[in-house]
Amino acid sequence: MAVTTSGMNMSMATSNWYFADFHTHCLPDLDDGAENVTMATAMLKAAAEQGAQSVVATPHFYWGDHSVGAFLERRKQAYAALQPHLKGLPQVILGAEVLLREGISREDLRPLCLGNSSVLLVELPFIPAPGWLVEELENIAYTQDLTIMLAHLDRYMPWYSSERISALLDLPDVIVQLNADALVDKRYCKALNKWLPYMPRLVLGSDMHDDTHRAPLLDQAVARMEKKRFSQEWLDLIETTTRELLPQLR
Repeated sequence: MAVTTSGMNMSMATSNWYFADFHTHCLPDLDDGAENVTMATAMLKAAAEQGAQSVVATPHFYWGDHSVGAFLERRKQAYAALQPHLKGLPQVILGAEVLLREGISREDLRPLCLGNSSVLLVELPFIPAPGWLVEELENIAYTQDLTIMLAHLDRYMPWYSSERISALLDLPDVIVQLNADALVDKRYCKALNKWLPYMPRLVLGSDMHDDTHRAPLLDQAVARMEKKRFSQEWLDLIETTTRELLPQLR
């Protein structure tokens, strides 16, 4: 993987906060992410070179395609295969990327939360927002007492209206996860800027899948945010939210 380290190293030296990648597919042979341990360790090395000290492993979970129990067993096996190779690499925190489907709030989703927290990373459907979407999220948040982290909110801009995004951001204690590659794209940054007042908590993720697809770009994202006044506010939100969440995840 080609890794660019300019920007992030300077940022880490000055800010000295515990940087994390909250969205990765780095567990080997589990989903459409890392194919094997060699690829997984290369991905983690790239994240480390860009400043990440903790990486959250969030393999895809598709409710209805497999059970929570079967998913957790496969995740356990994938992590066991990777664990002997983690010396000198970022801390790996286990989680899941849970695709939202109608009726999923009836399932106990707590075992899929990130680390030891009550934070659930939720992937929204890539279709115009269905009528049941907000209700399912509210049921998860209120009935199961979980905090929703919206995965790669930047990727839904072609599908979701500003009104629908605003409704999502009204969820209790919602956390927004943005992909680093969106933050190095001027078009995405301009569009995302209008949502800043509604994003009380924000984290950064690479959504890296392998050693060539969606490279981390964490350093470039931070460097770009440091240059613009409005995105410096995003960086402050990322730092504050990361400081708050990491002790809960570990």
